[in-house]
Amino acid sequence: MAVWTIEIVNGGAKARSYALLPAPPDVTLDGAPVAVWPAVCAPFDYVEPNAPRATTFSEAVQALFAFPAKVEVERVIKAAFTAPVNPLARDLVTITHMDHEGPSRGFAEKLTAGAAEPGHFAIDTKADFPEGDGVVLGMTKQIDSNEPVPAAVFDARPHVTYQIRPRPVFHLVEGRYVRGKVLDLSAKGGAVIDFTGRERAKATVVQAADGVFSVTYDPA
Repeated sequence: MAVWTIEIVNGGAKARSYALLPAPPDVTLDGAPVAVWPAVCAPFDYVEPNAPRATTFSEAVQALFAFPAKVEVERVIKAAFTAPVNPLARDLVTITHMDHEGPSRGFAEKLTAGAAEPGHFAIDTKADFPEGDGVVLGMTKQIDSNEPVPAAVFDARPHVTYQIRPRPVFHLVEGRYVRGKVLDLSAKGGAVIDFTGRERAKATVVQAADGVFSVTYDPA
């Protein structure tokens, strides 16, 4: 399993805050693309000038199921149910039940290996959705946190199977944000950190005094 480190260096004169978000995974339904939004999985508040802040994490992800919920930019998504999945094993996880009147709702206890497309994990929305309540699916990651945190989300439909392919790409943006907040990255500048083809690597992200980001990798 790939393990990566991201080090943040504030090259300005004052403390700055940052947020790390995975690039949205590729999600398809019957071969058609599904709109996916990234969510903040690790905030780094008040990074002092020239005092690097680093975090190390693996490529592991978990399937996310949140209900009732709705995907909106600037809304915070809370991870109600998660299940560890392995895209290399082509894991499929099934939503088996949703009891609108009580707490009984969630994923099946067992995964089905080999049921997703290569490099993907899949979520089967087998359960009926309560009328009027939204259901959000996606993936979570554990970065700078002991708990899985929403990292990418999309609105779900019942009785379908979504194919989800995580990407080894991350975005670092300036600003103070809470975990699970949905952001529109097209409206924000920042750094793109691409670990494609790097099993174990460290990315150093420097924001210069003028606000410009640069990224270097070790090994290069």
